[in-house]
Amino acid sequence: MRNHLLLSLAPVVLLLASCHTKPVAQWLLPTPVMYLEGQVRPFDHLPASQQSPETEVFYATNRKRAGLSYGAGMTEEMRLGVARMRLGNEDETWSTLVDASTEHPRPEPLSVKVDTATEVATESGPGVSEWVRRVDRAVMKSSTRDLVVYVHGAKVGFEHSCAFAAELQHFSGRDVVAVAFDWPTHRELVSYVDGVDLGHARKSSEKLAVLLQLLSTGTRARKIHIVSWSAGARVLSRALDELGRDRSAGKGKKLRIGAAVFAAGDVPERDFEARLGAMERVAERVIVYVSDDDFALKWSSRLMGGGRRLGMEWDDFGPERMAFLNSHPSLEIVDTSYGKEVRGFDIRGHRYWFQNPWVNSDLILALRTDQPAAKRGLSRGEIDGLYYFASDYDKKIGGVAKSLTGGSW
Repeated sequence: MRNHLLLSLAPVVLLLASCHTKPVAQWLLPTPVMYLEGQVRPFDHLPASQQSPETEVFYATNRKRAGLSYGAGMTEEMRLGVARMRLGNEDETWSTLVDASTEHPRPEPLSVKVDTATEVATESGPGVSEWVRRVDRAVMKSSTRDLVVYVHGAKVGFEHSCAFAAELQHFSGRDVVAVAFDWPTHRELVSYVDGVDLGHARKSSEKLAVLLQLLSTGTRARKIHIVSWSAGARVLSRALDELGRDRSAGKGKKLRIGAAVFAAGDVPERDFEARLGAMERVAERVIVYVSDDDFALKWSSRLMGGGRRLGMEWDDFGPERMAFLNSHPSLEIVDTSYGKEVRGFDIRGHRYWFQNPWVNSDLILALRTDQPAAKRGLSRGEIDGLYYFASDYDKKIGGVAKSLTGGSW
């Protein structure tokens, strides 16, 4: 049946694949709505040494080398390094970058790109300790002492993974240290649909688990937050499931995992639910963003089987759903479509978590403040554990963020 469906939809697959055979420029995400009225000024506190369009993110990848970068093939060992990132054009200044990061609309889009990527060590090599020490030094210089690990989805390259990590770091006031976990995917959709990249995702989850243990034992990070997008949900949920199944005394607390975020998660809902108990043993909070109109997830469930996807809006709020949420108090479901009739618009697509200023605002606030959904300006849905963006979210979130941060990170 699945093979028949693949053949019948082959023209669609090939069309979509042809659109992603070349790298696509990564642009600076839209300004989070909480910054627009100036009640929170995320960059005012930074010392002169950090006031630059350039910044560094760390990376861990199990991609094979491809020239000066990394390709779609998979290696047995992670490669650990540092990427020097540039936010904006070559003539960008700190002042113009701050303006662009706190205003809307921008005069022009700003690119985010890797200037250099320096490999420091391989997973079992002698340089691992040096890489970890560099991460730890960066953590101890940050005001939060928090790490944010970004786990990308399918059809992206190494550069995009680092770019998203840099953006999460930048819009968090550069007060967190970002690590891009870059697992191997091809840029063609066919490689995901036919199972090649799914195999990569399964094997990469083991490497993510190794990375999280390495960061927790080797750094003095206060907390390690993890953000996954799309197929990255498969990697993250399996990694946390693996870690959570180890019931060693105090194992969960030693890992110090704060928020585990699943944005537009392309993992079968039933697989996620089966892993949730183990995930909750190692993560303080599990945040899931869903939408009722995510084209990519609808096609993924049809093409690849496995049933409903995690990032799809729930189709019922009956007793079973209520019982499920009640049994998982650390789980937050943020429904970006809930309340759309009153709000006057839907939040849709597969990229809404970074393209929509309301959603990226909530995500940044969740990472930066440790606060639960009810204290981040979200409204409660009709059942406990479900939250949404009310029509006045954009008007109140600046004040909410100011009260949580004092107006400056």
